[in-house]
Amino acid sequence: MTIIFVTMSSVNDKNLLLLGILHSEDMHGYQLNQFLKHPSNAIRIGKANAYQLLAKLEDQGFVYHVEQRDGNRPPRQVYSITPAGETEMLRLVKDQLGDYQPIDSPGSIPLNFIELIKPQEALSLLQQRQARLAVHCEAFADFSDEIRASHPGIDFLVRQTALEQEFLTKLVEEYQHKQKDDNDGEPKPQD
Repeated sequence: MTIIFVTMSSVNDKNLLLLGILHSEDMHGYQLNQFLKHPSNAIRIGKANAYQLLAKLEDQGFVYHVEQRDGNRPPRQVYSITPAGETEMLRLVKDQLGDYQPIDSPGSIPLNFIELIKPQEALSLLQQRQARLAVHCEAFADFSDEIRASHPGIDFLVRQTALEQEFLTKLVEEYQHKQKDDNDGEPKPQD
């Protein structure tokens, strides 16, 4: 029996992230989207979803925006958190900090079915995944020990990614051995 756990980020998770970002600094939409795309964010929020959430947060009085114009550029909306938004952010932090939610990890699902493909193909795909993970890990290289110490959520993600790298390295090694064993068992071509 295969057991698969998948959870989804809640609206509260997304609201907390948006309020927390705006707590740090006011941002216009492009800046906010760039920030949301960074690998240090534990959850992904697409551009359209971010704007929908911001509109709802604004309707609730938790954020507001002002239009700013920079030279001849089109006007842009700069979002800020309100005092009510600060209160809501702290409420969400307190509500969620003591709670435990399993990590949303859809990338682990195919690992449960890896035995359905040939070891050689699995090895190739795992090495491809390993290379992509290495690129992802490079984004964390900029975080100093000081930043990680003052932002435990970032430290958690860095450690989680390192654990995933370690796991994937061992799995690749396992499949390299399987491929070697498969090759050792086949008759060698005649000269």
